[in-house]
Amino acid sequence: MAIKLKKEHLQNDKYNYTWSRDDGDSSYTGTKDRVRIDKDEGYEVLYFIQSFMNEYNLDATIKNVHIVGNALQHNSRSSTVMRNELNNSLKDQFDL
Repeated sequence: MAIKLKKEHLQNDKYNYTWSRDDGDSSYTGTKDRVRIDKDEGYEVLYFIQSFMNEYNLDATIKNVHIVGNALQHNSRSSTVMRNELNNSLKDQFDL
């Protein structure tokens, strides 16, 4: 069964997410938003975590959501914004 996340599933007390497009985004949301992730935009983080967990059939637990979210936000990935690179990096970390 596919996981469907909501914003209350994120660690909003740990990370400061915005819930609308921020100043760095233009009005265009096509290809660029499909290949890049803005890690301070909650809706993009939710979509990434949800997609990752669904693709690799991770158990739908808050613990797993937080593990993936922490890995996504880890300092070692601070400059990584491309979805495919983040996906591969997390996949390797979780041995998937």
